[in-house]
Amino acid sequence: MRIALIRDGVVENVVEAEEDFAPPQGVLGVATQEAGPEWRYDGEIFLAPPEKAAVPGAITMFQAREQLRRIAAPEGGTLLDAVNALVESRRDEEPTLALAWEYATHVNRSSMFVGSLAARLSLSDETLDELFRQAATIVA
Repeated sequence: MRIALIRDGVVENVVEAEEDFAPPQGVLGVATQEAGPEWRYDGEIFLAPPEKAAVPGAITMFQAREQLRRIAAPEGGTLLDAVNALVESRRDEEPTLALAWEYATHVNRSSMFVGSLAARLSLSDETLDELFRQAATIVA
């Protein structure tokens, strides 16, 4: 039988289990054929998670900077501060990176520039995609 494991109204996982299966303490187990992780459960029915917006292929440099300014960096400050410091520290070794950061009008999600900065800041692809989604909603 297919069991959705639910905590705080959200499906965390779905497992194949025997009828006598007992979920861990604090987790509700409900038989389901359609629900999956991130689905909602209101006590009676399962609701599919809202579809995420597509990841934009490009955003403006203003949108990128503003979104980075809104996110705290793990070591303090914002991600914008971290990117500015990183670009400045690599100016002599990677002048194209500095030029792109200073003069580009758009940021392409698939660019080597974005990939390089994301890797150095330990940003996952999922985090980067969400950053682009959020940035695309910013209007100057």
